[in-house]
Amino acid sequence: MTATIVSRDPAKNTVNLDNKEVPGEMEAMKMDYELRGAKVSSLPPDGTPVVVTVHDANGSYYITDVKTKK
Repeated sequence: MTATIVSRDPAKNTVNLDNKEVPGEMEAMKMDYELRGAKVSSLPPDGTPVVVTVHDANGSYYITDVKTKK
């Protein structure tokens, strides 16, 4: 999914993303996601466009593999 980092909460290891629409899956929206496999402090600065992998664990979404969008 493509998105822009809006903000982050290091205490909860969550990141707020402004994501683009994923046709047939998810509307464009701002949402907090738990980050797994990394710390939010290691992510690029707020305002950076990124590509992430979204996982659905029974309706609870989390992300992995955050990469700067080229």
